[in-house]
Amino acid sequence: MEQINASVVSNEPLTGEYWLLQVDAPSISAALEPGQFVNIRVSGEHGPFLRRPFSVYRVSSDRTRLQVAYKLVGEGCRLMRDTLRPGTTCDLIGPLGTGYDLPAEARTIALVGRGIGIAALPTLADLAASRGITSHAFLSARTRDNIVGTEIFSHHGGMVFLHSDDQPGGVTMVTDHLLAEASKIDFDAIYVCGSNRLIRAADTLARKLNIPAQSAMEQHMACGFGDCHGCVIEVNLDPAGEKKAYREVCHYGPVFNTWEVVNA
Repeated sequence: MEQINASVVSNEPLTGEYWLLQVDAPSISAALEPGQFVNIRVSGEHGPFLRRPFSVYRVSSDRTRLQVAYKLVGEGCRLMRDTLRPGTTCDLIGPLGTGYDLPAEARTIALVGRGIGIAALPTLADLAASRGITSHAFLSARTRDNIVGTEIFSHHGGMVFLHSDDQPGGVTMVTDHLLAEASKIDFDAIYVCGSNRLIRAADTLARKLNIPAQSAMEQHMACGFGDCHGCVIEVNLDPAGEKKAYREVCHYGPVFNTWEVVNA
């Protein structure tokens, strides 16, 4: 983990309400694992006072640049759009937290994301492809134009299933597609980021199939390394949920086994 002033390469609209920030950050990009995050100080002024945590959307093939996808919601993200222009610098801390665990023996995995939570999954799809692992994506959002990253997942050759609230396509949740495909495909693991409903659905299926499932949690993480205790959630200490404890998402996560956070 280190703090750098990263040069802004680009900051442009991505799709729907999302923008894509790209910065030069060789040392952080080289060390980053899928599911880890970075903390950005949006302004050199007093406000917004707290840093903003973001999943890393992509890392360049030479691992010198990283991308952050962000939704235009709140003053902090509007300042990111308006002030982080090419040629300026971005105060960045990373990589932070614990990332996804991709089993060496895995051959086929499911990636399940909703909204900006999808942004935590492309780096995992990239890693899986580099190891010859097929990843199938199950993506959802409030509106179809807010589903990000479809071209990344389809580029790797896996199937991509979409669901949006405005175009439900005959299913209630995107995990309905996952349940249907699980009857035909032997998934070795499931990875989630996006909503508690998705976590519960993935956890139920993973227990039924006796495969691992992990979720990246989306909390407000101000410091990013466990000092401020602002991102504490209650987690299960055993799969049955008989023992519980409180954990900082930034320090112990943001990636947890789904059985740990199924009731968080």
